[in-house]
Amino acid sequence: MGHIVVVGASAAGRTAADTLRREGFTGTLTMVGDELRPPYDRPPLSKQVLAGDWEPHKATLHQDSDIQRLWLQLELGHRATEVDPVARAVTLDGRERIGYDGLIVATGLRPRRLPYGHDLAGVHVLRTLDDTSRCAPNCWAGPAWW
Repeated sequence: MGHIVVVGASAAGRTAADTLRREGFTGTLTMVGDELRPPYDRPPLSKQVLAGDWEPHKATLHQDSDIQRLWLQLELGHRATEVDPVARAVTLDGRERIGYDGLIVATGLRPRRLPYGHDLAGVHVLRTLDDTSRCAPNCWAGPAWW
């Protein structure tokens, strides 16, 4: 295989890239993510970042040295909108196509809204770093017993 595309620039995508290189893959490795930010770890968003214990950059999974070490091509700010398994290509934002020999889809989940109450004051959807900065400092009220 000469080119593997990882769709999903998150912890799962990072783990896939690390594993491929550790297992000896020497071809081109492209990671696609719909956010403009470098990949970051999501669990700390609702804990350390929102609580103010971490600056947002601490959740970042890739430093420049990691990207160089992994020989990783990042395609940030682009959504994978279509996969054509016959042509072995991923379409980004409905326009650009990236060919691949191998494809890993590690897109994670989208938050599910509650059947009721999601529009109440103080109820926030938290999935991205931007979500954290939009609701802080009003999201974190501390544990319920405070």
